[in-house]
Amino acid sequence: MRLSFALADVLREGIAGAGPAVYADARLTDALRARTVGQVVGRFEYDNDPFAAEGLWLARNVRPAPGAAGGVVGPLGLQDLAEAVTMWRRDDIRLPAPLTLADLGELDAFAREGKVDGSADPRWYGRVRQVVATLLRCAGTVDLLTTVLASVLTSELLREARRLSGLPAEAEGAELLRGLVEYAALRAPGADEPPWKASARFLAALAQVSGSDDVAARLRAWARDLGAVTEFNDALAEFARRRREGELRLVVSLAGALTDWPEEVDAWLVGTGEPLPVHRRFACASPDRAGTGRAIGTALAWARTLLPATATLVHVDVAAPAHLLARWRPEESKVGLRLLGVNHDVVVRWSGRMDPADESAEMNDAARKALRSMADCTTVPVEWLGAAVLGDHAALERGLSTGRYDTVVGLDHHPDALQDVLEQLLPYAPIILWPRQDARPSDEGLAGLVRQHWQSLPHGLPAAYRNRWSEQHEGCVACLGDVRAIWHDEPWLEFCRPFEQRVVAGPEEEW
Repeated sequence: MRLSFALADVLREGIAGAGPAVYADARLTDALRARTVGQVVGRFEYDNDPFAAEGLWLARNVRPAPGAAGGVVGPLGLQDLAEAVTMWRRDDIRLPAPLTLADLGELDAFAREGKVDGSADPRWYGRVRQVVATLLRCAGTVDLLTTVLASVLTSELLREARRLSGLPAEAEGAELLRGLVEYAALRAPGADEPPWKASARFLAALAQVSGSDDVAARLRAWARDLGAVTEFNDALAEFARRRREGELRLVVSLAGALTDWPEEVDAWLVGTGEPLPVHRRFACASPDRAGTGRAIGTALAWARTLLPATATLVHVDVAAPAHLLARWRPEESKVGLRLLGVNHDVVVRWSGRMDPADESAEMNDAARKALRSMADCTTVPVEWLGAAVLGDHAALERGLSTGRYDTVVGLDHHPDALQDVLEQLLPYAPIILWPRQDARPSDEGLAGLVRQHWQSLPHGLPAAYRNRWSEQHEGCVACLGDVRAIWHDEPWLEFCRPFEQRVVAGPEEEW
């Protein structure tokens, strides 16, 4: 009975480092030999089932190796493959776990031969081969990327490439790289798109964020093998253009508006290659909304004179105090023939982060830390506040001072005292969202809109505002254009760094 007791112990305790199931294989034999004294444990294998989809398993392993369930195939690929094989064979088939390259190759060869019994459904034959071929290519892509990007491959780089290529957050699996590669190949392709377009965009995004011409050349060879060179090069050109446009922007500050509208505005042209942004101040013809709009238009005309002939100024950051942000939509300012937001992507900032006050460095460093922690989030990191929370000022202040609301704060309604709320929240939360006062109600409310469009924010807001101005918005229940945002990302915080009081006077400098 020694062998029986040893087998019972192994099945009860599991085999560390094995897959999710215990098989009658060499690993089990070794585990039994280590527990059995006075007996010789042997193993004989007899295989008379040419259609078996996996080995002879005995039980579920209670101590599988982390991540062993997928092998060279992630959960998404395993799901699609299991579905295809089950529909093809129409019987209780369990795929081997973990799936190896050899397993995929054997399944591909088996399907290619077409020798199936009466339980097979020929309509799913092609689907099985398609999924296997895709997973083999995905496994090869993962190996390629781990080699080509070995010196720079990080979770943050992968997430940045995911955001740049347009893949949703749900594409990130437990094994980040494999999850993204499989999602791009299995889920992202549109009905009328080339099958590898999404994958080519993701790899082009990796080449872009890596900043290496050698990486781009090696990944272009991958695209050539798949016949996706055009898609890869198109994406690479698009990302390079977006990077250039993103780096070039005009910053307009209304920080001088202490109580009402400013008498002058400050403007900086960022991304021209100068060591410091070019700065100029413009007087407002009148200290009101119209005068401010005309001053911004003058700043735009000045900025265009400094641009290379082929460059276009797209991005405009408008920084203003809380009392203006609560009642003013900068993109709707008349700056010439058109509204500012018609031809420019406007992002709204709070001018308080440019204030050379003693606490500015601490405030902005806390925002940088919060933004980096948000980069690892797979869910929408918004803390929604209702009227009851905003009404308890003391409790809200305690939450702010203890770091509870230090990422994204969303207001689920438009407060009557919006200015007071913003003044309380802005020093703590780098991102604040709220609905327009005239926003139409929807079933999911603002939280549903933000959750649906989170991956496109804040860059999706300018287009949403433009769409809201169109006739198509008539009758729309709720849309992204109803969302107002004050957004401080890392590039903005870096722009604010020179304004921070970081220099500590030495003893010889003290009076």
